[in-house]
Amino acid sequence: MNESQLPELIKNFQDNILSEANCRELMEWFDEDESHILPFVDELRVGNALAALHVMDSDRIPLAVKDSLQQADLPIDIARNVRRRIESSSNALPADFQPSNLPHRRWLPWFIAMSAVAASIALWFVPLRQLDSSHGEVVAAVQNARKVHEVSVGDQLRAEQVLKLADGRLKINFQSGARLAIQAPAELKLLGPNSAELQHGVATVRVPGDIKGFVLVTPYQRVTDLGTSFGVNVDTTGKTAISVFEGEIELEDHRRLIGGQTVALTAKEESLHEIPYAVGQFLDTWRVSFGVEQLIGDVRVASPSERHSPGSVSDGNSLLLFPEREDALLKQGYVVDGIEPGIYQRPFRKHTVKLTQDVRIDSFLLQYNPIRGDLGARNQKFQGELHFDRPIVALILQKELLDSSDTMLALPGTDFRNIFRRGINDTDVVNLSADRRVLRVTLNVKNGVDQIRVLVAADNNLKSQ
Repeated sequence: MNESQLPELIKNFQDNILSEANCRELMEWFDEDESHILPFVDELRVGNALAALHVMDSDRIPLAVKDSLQQADLPIDIARNVRRRIESSSNALPADFQPSNLPHRRWLPWFIAMSAVAASIALWFVPLRQLDSSHGEVVAAVQNARKVHEVSVGDQLRAEQVLKLADGRLKINFQSGARLAIQAPAELKLLGPNSAELQHGVATVRVPGDIKGFVLVTPYQRVTDLGTSFGVNVDTTGKTAISVFEGEIELEDHRRLIGGQTVALTAKEESLHEIPYAVGQFLDTWRVSFGVEQLIGDVRVASPSERHSPGSVSDGNSLLLFPEREDALLKQGYVVDGIEPGIYQRPFRKHTVKLTQDVRIDSFLLQYNPIRGDLGARNQKFQGELHFDRPIVALILQKELLDSSDTMLALPGTDFRNIFRRGINDTDVVNLSADRRVLRVTLNVKNGVDQIRVLVAADNNLKSQ
């Protein structure tokens, strides 16, 4: 290859259409002699400068400069990005082609020599994919953000990106399918599509279904899930507590923990030691990990130990929301009590509706189950609001439909033998908001068990963004 080919290669590089042959040729040319890097980078610089001059009168330039300066803390190494773009442009290089191991220090960062304003203008015209690649590939997305200023719902998160939360709670969906909820103050670094590093903060990790292998690294421990949900609390001194809610995890010394175990260590200790099972510190992130943004009034999410046993959990003071089956497929024609926003009350007179298309859902069971013999539980009134981070697809309110949906929507092995008078009473009111994300309930409970099912659009990772 010779330098006369550079203009075409640069154009193809900037348009992201380098062919496999061009990629291989360019990489080999760079590795042959590091001085070949300079003409390529110089041409990129000239091209960006000309583009800047061409639109110098545009109103966009000051905004571009301002925006780039505000992001001046981001690592800027155009030479490194050149290599990364070239290496990633080919989806299937020949098996015998090995990427260069040329050290990063030999890639001359010409960009440093430019002034701050000139650098900002040039950056505006470097394709956005190059800027994004400074944080690596997309590995996760923000599903739920409450009182968080650093990111917003729908934001894509990249490998090596660091989140420093001063306030609020955040739920992240990883590309692997793992879900992580974190509570401020906290610092979290995204490592990959199935891994993260928690510097400090409270986090709950849930890896539903058959997904396994999510890794959460802490300053003094490495946790690998084996199909589970667990919580990790790391304070600013490094003191660490790890609680397993369901399933099993493996620690870095290959020690395994199962649901109901908690271990802890301090910065001065060399090994973890078991302590009494503790979940109270994780209840907020546990709730958020299921996509329950907020609960208002007399309602709470069932704890990990309660989740599988609605028939044996009694609470005379609260309505309990039990997370049930996740990512269940309901076929077109599936019968439910309601799919439209509005108010639902008895008598239903056997009024039902059918789903108009196939849909994947997460199921939640809302229940009032008084303590047996508790006279104070009679004729109580409970009010609550349930805010979800996804739309509510349907409601099941009648005993007959609750019974028939248990097989598909309840968790495997759930025992409902102690449940009677399912559904809602004559004076109960259920109100689905216009945006389908808020359910308001007023239950005038007696001595039976009030139950309804809330079917929410499946939290199916990045596909739901």
